[in-house]
Order: sequence, then structure tokens, then C-alpha cells
Amino acid sequence: MFFIMKRIITLFFVLFIFSFSFAQAEKDSLFPIPSHQVGIGLNKFIKSVFASDDNAMIINYRYTGKKKWSYRTGFDFKKDDSEGGFTQFAFKLGVDRNLKRYRNWNFYYGADLFTRYSNYKNINKPQYDNGIGAFFGVQYFISPHFSISTEPMFYYKYIYIVDRSTFQKDNKTGWSETGLGKIGFIELNFNF
Repeated sequence: MFFIMKRIITLFFVLFIFSFSFAQAEKDSLFPIPSHQVGIGLNKFIKSVFASDDNAMIINYRYTGKKKWSYRTGFDFKKDDSEGGFTQFAFKLGVDRNLKRYRNWNFYYGADLFTRYSNYKNINKPQYDNGIGAFFGVQYFISPHFSISTEPMFYYKYIYIVDRSTFQKDNKTGWSETGLGKIGFIELNFNF
């Protein structure tokens, strides 16, 4: 219950900041949006403070051209060497469009395609996640080269597991999952 309340409070805070910034008068930005951005998900390093999400990537890259469109990619990797350990790889491709820019604030929306592969040591059942997510992003520029951002996402993904320990022809089990993701997920960005 506490976890759900934490996400609701975070969403309320983001929406409050969003509505407050649009209520102000239109004014030019202090500096242009840089073409390149490299982001690091803070939840991967400070797990007790920030929310964690399987749909989030540890390293993200974003390229913004001369127009309002940006192209993005991301990568995630986890490896656990314990007795019941696992290995995970994840990759995403996406696009976003700048919606509004006011002073140090940038608002944008877009979509990502993502895939994740998981393999657990003790069982011979690799898991594959494939999905799409639509998001709304809020970014605050601390300086021309550093910013923080959050991107709450509505996602749909199809998950299937291949059971390689059986000789049956139908050795795949699959299901779909839909939900809100990356609520409370904070990313630290370097812009150049």
C-alpha cells in the first residue's frame, strides 16, 4: 500500500509542476536544447531513495536535430553471480517531440520500443520481454550541460518463456502486461 501511495504522490508532484509552469507567461529559454544527451538512471545506483522499474534503462542517449523531434536509445545490463543468479540485457529505440520549453523547463512526449532478455542459472527457461510505451517527459536544466528528468510511461509488453528442459513441442508460455511505468524514476543527464 505504501508503494502505491508513494507513486501517486510522485505523479501528483509532477503534474503540479507541469500545471504551474504552463500557467506562467511565455518567455524565451535561457539557452537552446543541446543536440546530444547522455542519461544515467539514478535508481540503479541509489535504490533505497529512488523508485526502480524493469522498463527503465541504466544508460540512455538522445539526439535532437534542428526540428522538435528527438531520437533515443537505451541499454541495460544486470548480472548476478550468486547461486540462483541471472543475466539480463535490455535495449530500447524511440522518438520524442518537444511540446513546450519555458526557461529551464522542457516538456516532451514520445514512444519507445523495448526488448529485454533474461536467463536464470538454476532453470533452463530464458525469458523474453517485448513492448511499447508512450510517455510524457519533464526535464529541468540545472545548467546548459546538466539536467534531471522523469518520464512516466504507459506501457504494453508481451512476455514469453521458453522451457528448454522439456521435450514437448509446445514449450513456450506467454502473457501480456499493461501498466504505468517509470513513476518516480529520476534520470541525471549530461547535455552537449
